[in-house]
Amino acid sequence: MTGINQATAYRLLNTLKEFGLIEQQEGIYSLGKGFLKYEGIVLNSMEIRRIGLPFLEELSNMLNVNVNLAVLDDNEVVYVARAETPHCAYGYFHIGMRRPIYCTALGKVLVCKTPEKAQEVFKRGVKRYTLNTITNEKEFLEEIERVRLQGYALDREEWSNGINCIAAPLYDAAGNIVAGISISGPTSMYPLEKLLEYVPVLIDYSHRISARMGSRGGTV
Repeated sequence: MTGINQATAYRLLNTLKEFGLIEQQEGIYSLGKGFLKYEGIVLNSMEIRRIGLPFLEELSNMLNVNVNLAVLDDNEVVYVARAETPHCAYGYFHIGMRRPIYCTALGKVLVCKTPEKAQEVFKRGVKRYTLNTITNEKEFLEEIERVRLQGYALDREEWSNGINCIAAPLYDAAGNIVAGISISGPTSMYPLEKLLEYVPVLIDYSHRISARMGSRGGTV
């Protein structure tokens, strides 16, 4: 039905088996337990996207900025929605796009209450993407502690030269950080001083989205 020849299909199936995504018993293939890990991520992301997207579009239209929505998957930031404005067209975006936590504003807010996740990332090793990328574990832990206290995070050209970003966390009914929203754009249009002007409205929208997800006003 797919047009894939038998040898190629067999190699693909073996790869999926290695990752636990399928199982084979007596020559019969079925979904593996590995899918259970992703089921919750996908379902939660769909619900967060459903709730958050109207707010993203409203904020984007109000400020003429690009607004992103992301969740944490293992030790990476996964983008689940974006509201774009023609006033700030840059880069490439797709649902499911991944970025490191240690050099993104969204990553910082997503782990600001769970520093052990950040420590795990640094144990695996980190890569310098720009001159501003934080590659020192102690420095990063101090950075996310500031994020926890102030309620927002900055990416000062840490992931990509010429791009700044500011992010705030989203909470569920239990007070856990389950996602983050961010405003990003070229430094020529959004120097840090300009992004900092957006902090109050970004935090206001993060509280509004969190309230729709059942949060009772918990803080970082």
